[in-house]
Amino acid sequence: KMALQYFHNLGEKRNVMLAFEEGFHGDTFGAMSVSGLSAYNGPFEEHFIRVERIPVPQDDNVEEVLESLEKRLKKKDIAGFIYEPLVQGAAAMKMHRPEHLCRILRLMKLAGVITIADEVMTGFGKTGTCFASDQVTIKPDIICLSKALTAGLLPMAVTSCSEKVYNAFYDDAVHKGFFHGHTYTANPLACTAALAALELFRSDEMQGNIHRIIHKHREFDSRIKDHPRVATTRQTGVIYAIDLALNTDRYGSLRDRLYAYFMDQGIFLRPLGNTIYLLPPYVISDAELDRVYRAIEGCLQLDL
Repeated sequence: KMALQYFHNLGEKRNVMLAFEEGFHGDTFGAMSVSGLSAYNGPFEEHFIRVERIPVPQDDNVEEVLESLEKRLKKKDIAGFIYEPLVQGAAAMKMHRPEHLCRILRLMKLAGVITIADEVMTGFGKTGTCFASDQVTIKPDIICLSKALTAGLLPMAVTSCSEKVYNAFYDDAVHKGFFHGHTYTANPLACTAALAALELFRSDEMQGNIHRIIHKHREFDSRIKDHPRVATTRQTGVIYAIDLALNTDRYGSLRDRLYAYFMDQGIFLRPLGNTIYLLPPYVISDAELDRVYRAIEGCLQLDL
């Protein structure tokens, strides 16, 4: 909404949003529009705003993506580009390099497109830095935050924008204001929880825990990545994912069997198709992590 109204306020017609393929950004109509997973959004697609998608940049396609994007941006009708920086959560923790994302964002900036970093999942330490955007040279115009903002205790979200975006709405003309506010905006209890969560996040203990988890994942990866039933592994910060060398759909019986197996082990994991991923809380102990790792190694011995 903010990106679209930004250009409306400037008297420039830009009515297309751009997003990554397989992105996920939420469940309201605008958020569903820019999400690229039809399994979630199928019944509503005829009601969506206009959105175009580009492939996620990888080592083998980044030049092609950039060339195609440069041509598309010449139409000057794209208002905003929304992206999950470095890790696409619902796309089974699909990851991309900061340098590739930076090249895409640079093209967006040159074309005047408002860039929107969806850090609802990646924010507050998940990728090893406070925000995934801290690892990218080109910064977003808008950043979306939630989840860990209150340590998951109470629902709260924050959308922050640059001064350039803010100034487009700062006007004596009432119609240029940004009319968007929910009933419980700035809920005092949720704000208090957020302040406490941020204080904990900044503590030496939690920062140490983040680095400890990152190191533990790397140790685990070194002993499991060559297992014959493991296709690929990947890690960004405390996010670690394993693709099993099995063919399955996202919601097939394999996912259900894996989920039931881990629950029987007393471990709450949420496999996505043939992808098992870990995104542990920062207070998890080494012993608890080792228990999770052993359970994953155990599942590789099952008749899946």
